[in-house]
Amino acid sequence: WRSVMKIIIYTGASGNLCYVRPVINTMGERPGFNEGDALARALAKLPPDAANPQIVEATAIHADRTFRNAWKQAGATIEHDMPKARTIAQDRVKEARIPRFAHWDALWSKAQEDNDAAAMATIRANRQKLRDAPADPRIANAANEMALKAAMQAVIGELP
Repeated sequence: WRSVMKIIIYTGASGNLCYVRPVINTMGERPGFNEGDALARALAKLPPDAANPQIVEATAIHADRTFRNAWKQAGATIEHDMPKARTIAQDRVKEARIPRFAHWDALWSKAQEDNDAAAMATIRANRQKLRDAPADPRIANAANEMALKAAMQAVIGELP
C-alpha cells in the first residue's frame, strides 16, 4: 500500500480532532485507482457522527504530537486548544513529580526517625515545590504550544 498525499480531518463525537490517511493498495485495486478514488472511499467510510470533514494536505498534521489531544479543527486547519493543552502540560508535570514525591517521602521517614529538624524543613520545602509545580505561571502564561512545551519541560527539569 502507499499513503496518498491528502488526508481527511473531522471532529469526532467526543469533540476531539480525528484524521484519516487514505491509502492505495498496491495489490487488488482496480487499474487507474488514484488518490481521488482513495479519498472518496475513505470519506464514505467515515463514522456517521463525523462533523465537518475536510480534505487537507498531509502537512496539516503537526509533526510535534506533544499536545495531540488538544488539537482542534478550525475549518480546514488544525489548531491547538490552549486551555486543553495547558491541562495536558499540568498533567505531565504531575506525572513527573510522582517518583520525586516517593524520594522525598523516604527521606522524610529517615529524618523523622533521626529527629532531624533541619532535614525535615528542607524536605517540607521541596515537597511544597512539588505540590506547586503544576500551577507554575510559565504554564499558565504560555502564548502558544511551543512556548507551553518549553515551559512544561523547564518546570519538570526544575522539580526538586
